[in-house]
Amino acid sequence: MPLKEISNNEKKDKSQKLFYVIQPKFTFENVILADETVAKIKQVLALYEYNSLIFEEWGLNKVIQNQKRLFLNFYGNPGTGKTMTAHAIASYLKKSLLIVNYAEIESKFVGDTSKNLIALFEYARSQDCVILFDEADALLSKRVTSMSSASDVSVNQTRNVLLKILDEYEGIVIFTTNFFENFDHAFLRRIYAHIELEMPDKKTRNRLWEHYLVEKFPISEKRNMLIDKLSDYEDMSGADIANAMLKTAGSIALAKRKFASFSDFEEVITAIQNTKEKYSDSNIQMTIKKVSKKTVEDKLGGTL
Repeated sequence: MPLKEISNNEKKDKSQKLFYVIQPKFTFENVILADETVAKIKQVLALYEYNSLIFEEWGLNKVIQNQKRLFLNFYGNPGTGKTMTAHAIASYLKKSLLIVNYAEIESKFVGDTSKNLIALFEYARSQDCVILFDEADALLSKRVTSMSSASDVSVNQTRNVLLKILDEYEGIVIFTTNFFENFDHAFLRRIYAHIELEMPDKKTRNRLWEHYLVEKFPISEKRNMLIDKLSDYEDMSGADIANAMLKTAGSIALAKRKFASFSDFEEVITAIQNTKEKYSDSNIQMTIKKVSKKTVEDKLGGTL
């Protein structure tokens, strides 16, 4: 029986399972990060944005190989804005965002995972997209040295193929991770910048509450005073603050009350913090390690 030729529609259907391409949903204007973090990101982007000026007009290509690519890793606690930052970068550079569905990329058939990786990078190159590998900790972890199963061989093969693709790829690839203590050293060296998105400080929390506590939301006290008090609560990520806002709004609407008070927000925030502490203590949630600058420099063999 002759092999059935795969139609263009079938190829497109397969591609859509491996990844999806969207227009970025966020910009640096609506992603709230510490000012120094935004400055650091834009400084890194300048190498890509002004590539011709730096390497050709200024002549750096005579002493440093011009690599027309930029690989970044944003790491930090969940909810600190890593994925939103990837959207903001794509928006800043006026590019589409290709989001990798790694669950579909990783195939049970030997060799298919590598083919899938090659396919997505080829597509990104043809469409000039920013590639996003979200939650990439497992993908970038150390290769297996004592292989005891076919899956170990497959994992190593996948990472080797990805390393080779990155060596030849010209474009922007963003990884988001929670920590990189277990990163394969080969990936560490290929990624141009590792930027930590820290938990918001008081100033950033104030900006986050200012953003989420919209003017029309009914409250029982002056908005600026309420925001200042809410900002005092530490260990609240941007996602936590958005969640607190939604839960408070829901409880006020359900109770058919006209206004929300500070105590309403306080009750919700306390519940969120207690839940985070509970999951952390029971080890149900992955432990997040804060990595020092010195640790990163030691792993990279240089200074940041």
